[in-house]
Amino acid sequence: MILVHELWLLMRKILLLSMVSASILLGGERVEIIGTQVDANGSLVRAASYPTLVYQDQIVSAEKLTYDRNTSIVEAFGHVNTFKSGQYHSISEYSRLNLEEETRYSKPYYVIDTNSSAWMSTDEASGCQNKIDFASGALSGCNSTDPLWKMRFTSADYNTETQWVNMYNARLFIEDVPVMYFPYFGYSTDNTRRSGLLMPFFGISNAEGFYYQQPIYFAPQNWWDLELTPQIRTSRGEGIYGNFRFVDSLHSKGSIRAGYFKEQSGYIAQYNLAHKTHYGYNADYRHDAFLKEWFGLDLEGTSGLYVRASRMSDVEYLNLQHTNQIYNVTANQVISRMNSYYSSEDNYFGAYIKYYQYLNQSSNSQTIQVLPSFQYHRYLKTFFGDHLLVNGDATVNNFYRSEGKAAVQGDVNIPLTLQTSLFDDYLDASYVANSSMRIIKFYGNELPGETGSRYDQGTYAQVDHIFKIGSTLIHPYETLTHVMNPEVSYSYAGSRLYNGYYKTYHDSCTVGSTDPACNFYTLNEPKDNLALALNNYLFEGGKQLFVDRLSQNFAHDKQGSSYGELQNELEWQVSSALSFYNQTAYNHDRNVISKEQNTVRYNSGSIRGSISHYYTDTLLNNLPVYASYLTADTSYQYNRYYRFFGQIAYDYHAEVLKRGEIGFLYTQRCFDFGLRFVQNLRPIVTNDPLHNSLNDSYVFITVNLKPLGGSEFNYKLTNDR
Repeated sequence: MILVHELWLLMRKILLLSMVSASILLGGERVEIIGTQVDANGSLVRAASYPTLVYQDQIVSAEKLTYDRNTSIVEAFGHVNTFKSGQYHSISEYSRLNLEEETRYSKPYYVIDTNSSAWMSTDEASGCQNKIDFASGALSGCNSTDPLWKMRFTSADYNTETQWVNMYNARLFIEDVPVMYFPYFGYSTDNTRRSGLLMPFFGISNAEGFYYQQPIYFAPQNWWDLELTPQIRTSRGEGIYGNFRFVDSLHSKGSIRAGYFKEQSGYIAQYNLAHKTHYGYNADYRHDAFLKEWFGLDLEGTSGLYVRASRMSDVEYLNLQHTNQIYNVTANQVISRMNSYYSSEDNYFGAYIKYYQYLNQSSNSQTIQVLPSFQYHRYLKTFFGDHLLVNGDATVNNFYRSEGKAAVQGDVNIPLTLQTSLFDDYLDASYVANSSMRIIKFYGNELPGETGSRYDQGTYAQVDHIFKIGSTLIHPYETLTHVMNPEVSYSYAGSRLYNGYYKTYHDSCTVGSTDPACNFYTLNEPKDNLALALNNYLFEGGKQLFVDRLSQNFAHDKQGSSYGELQNELEWQVSSALSFYNQTAYNHDRNVISKEQNTVRYNSGSIRGSISHYYTDTLLNNLPVYASYLTADTSYQYNRYYRFFGQIAYDYHAEVLKRGEIGFLYTQRCFDFGLRFVQNLRPIVTNDPLHNSLNDSYVFITVNLKPLGGSEFNYKLTNDR
C-alpha cells in the first residue's frame, strides 16, 4: 500500500510538471495549452487526452489540439467546447481558429447564449472578429432535445460585440407544425437599448375592423429615446402616438407624449360621436436639484421641481392609446400642475401652478385656475423641554380665469401648542391656540348677470382653541400584547372677524349656493366640536393581528347641536393567509349607514383572491345618492405551468355588470400562452346622452416566445350600445 501511494504521488508530480512546462513554453505568445500529453516538434505543438487552450477571453477544450506558432492556427478535434468571456458556449466536432487574423470555422455547430439561454444549431459556422455567420439551422429557447417551439432559418449571423442576431427566411414551428413565416427576424441577446421595431399588437373587432399597432423605437443616444406608435383600425380610423423620454442630468428626467387619431365618417355616424379627431399631449418632468444645477445656488437644503401637464381634445385621446378599451379612462377633468420647492432645516418655500381642463365643457375660460400659488412653512420648533411647540404657514394664491372675476388670496396660520404628561405619564394633555387670517382682493370683469354682486376686498381672522387628552395603555399577555389608545379632544370656535367681501356673503354663501360670487367663498362656519376616539391594537411576536379605530364627533353651532357620523375602521389578520377589513359610517340624523366597505383577502400561495363590497348612501343637494359595488378577483396556480384567474365588478344600484374576466396562462421556461375572455362596459363621448356607453366583449390570446418576446392578439366579439 505504501508503494502504491508513493507511485501515485510521483505520477501527480509528473503530470503537474508537464502542464506547467507547456504553459511556460507558450506563455510569451499569450497562448496557453494545458494538458497531460503536450509535445512540440518545431513550430507545431500537439496536445492529446482532452487538453485546454486559453487565449485572451476564450477557452477551448477538445479530445486533441494542434497549434502552429508560425501560422497562429489552432485546430481542435472531437467534442470541441468553446467558451467566450461569459457570452456563449459552443459545441462542435471540428474547429479551426486563426488567432492572428481572428477567423474561425466549426462544423457541425451548436451554441448556447449565456445571457438569453437561447440555443442555435447549424451545419457549419464561420466567423471573423466579432461576426459569426451560420448556415441553415434552427433556434429556440426551449429544451434542445424536444423543443416546444423553434425557428428554422436558411442563414443567420451573430455580432458578439453588439449582441444582435439576424435570421433570414425564418419559419416559426410549434412542435413540428409551421405557424408563421418571416422574411427577416432580428433580436437582441442582452438588455442594451437599441433602435428597431418592437413587438406589434393585433386585434379584430366587428365594429372597428382589423387593428394593428406597430411600435418603432429610436435610441441613438443613451440619454434619450423616442417611441413612435402608428396604428390603424380598418373600420374606424388611423392615428399615431409618440413618446419622447430623456434623462438630462443625474438628478432629472422627463417625457413628452403626444398623439392624433382621425375617425372615419361611417364610424362617426354609426355611434353619433361628438368629435371627428382626437388629439392631445402629456408632459412629465422631475428634477431633484434644480436650484443648484440651473442657477448655481449652493444652498444647504434640498430643492425639487415636478411638472405634469396635459391637454387633449377629449378623453378618447387617452383611450385610443391602448389596443383595447378595457382600461379606458372615464374622468371628465384633467389637471395640469407644476410644483417646485426649497427645503432647509427650518424653512420650506414652495411655488405651485394648477390648471383644470373639463372635457365636457366647450370652453374653460370661466374655470378658476391656480396661477400661481406660493407657500412658506416654518418647521416645528420646541421650547421649554418640548412643552411648547410653534410652527407657521403662509400662502398666497392667484385664482385666475380669462372671463369673470379673479382674485388674489393670502392666508396666514400660526398654531401654538402646549403639551405635557400627567399622573406618571398615564395621560398626555395638550392645548392648541390656532390663529389664522385671510385677505382677498379681486380683479377682472364680472360675468353677465352679476351686476348686483359686490367684490370688495375682504378680510377674515379667527382664533380657535383645541384641548386634547389621551393615553396609551399597554397590557402584555402570554403570547399577545394589547394596546389601547383612548383620546378626547374639544375644539372651541373662538373669535371671528368678517370684513368686506366675507361680511357681505357670510350668510348667503352656503353649501349648494349657485351665486357665482360664492366661488371664492371657501370659509367654513365656526363650530364647537367634541371628538371621541378609541383605538385598540393586538400584537403577536411584533406583528399586528388586529386593530380597531372608533370615533364620534359632536358639533355645536348657532343652529344648535348635531351628531357627526359614527365611524369605525377594523383590520383583522385572521391567519397568515386570511385577512378582513371593514369601514363603517353611521349617520345619526338620517338613521342610516352612510358608508360601508367590507373586504376579505386570501393568499395561500397557490390560491389568491379577494372579494369586496362598497356601499354609500349620502345626500347631494338634499337628494339621496346611492352607490353599491361588488368586486372580486381570484387566481389559482394549479402547478408550475398553469395559472387560472378571474375577476368581476358589478354595480348593484344600476344592476349592470361593469367588468368580467376569466382566463388562464400556461408558462414554461421558454414559452407563455394565455387565453382570457373579458366583458367591459365603457362610456363614449356622443351627441346623444341616452346612448353614451358601449358593452364590449373581448377574447385575448397571449403568446410569448422566450427570450425573443411576444405579443397579444385580441378579438372584439361585441360592440353594443
